[in-house]
Amino acid sequence: MRKRTLPAFGVAAATAGALTLGLSLAPASADAAPASHGHRTIIIEAVEKGTAFNMVDVAPADSALGDQLIGTGDLIGRDGRKLGTSSFVGVSTDAKPRTAELLTFVYELPGGKITTAGTAKLSASGPVFDERFAITGGTGTYQNASGEVRVLQETVERAKVTFEIQR
Repeated sequence: MRKRTLPAFGVAAATAGALTLGLSLAPASADAAPASHGHRTIIIEAVEKGTAFNMVDVAPADSALGDQLIGTGDLIGRDGRKLGTSSFVGVSTDAKPRTAELLTFVYELPGGKITTAGTAKLSASGPVFDERFAITGGTGTYQNASGEVRVLQETVERAKVTFEIQR
């Protein structure tokens, strides 16, 4: 499998109960490896900045089950330029206390979009979560993409995100 480096772009990370998502982008890096069956892996390391969010509290009020966090973010490069956008929906999958969420992300990047989905176990101490989400599809340059994205949500305002895109 051959690995390739792409220009830095960001990806969004969402957290349950996050009021702001502050993320910025780091350049991607990857080592070259021999090609295997025509597939290649693209590694993108990034940080991303949230722009809007909304928390939806569903009944009953004393339960977190079904509550939603919906938001968007701007994908910003190290040079401060906007490179794309992100959108997410998170649905709480526990009642009390709020410790788990099902997350779906759409990342609009130069050349196309990538979708991801998965669950996150939320922590009250340390990073908010450190999870890997499945890449479920893509458009344009990312059509037929697979792989995963690791989101290390260090605080509600900062996350490190690493894509391993296989095409």
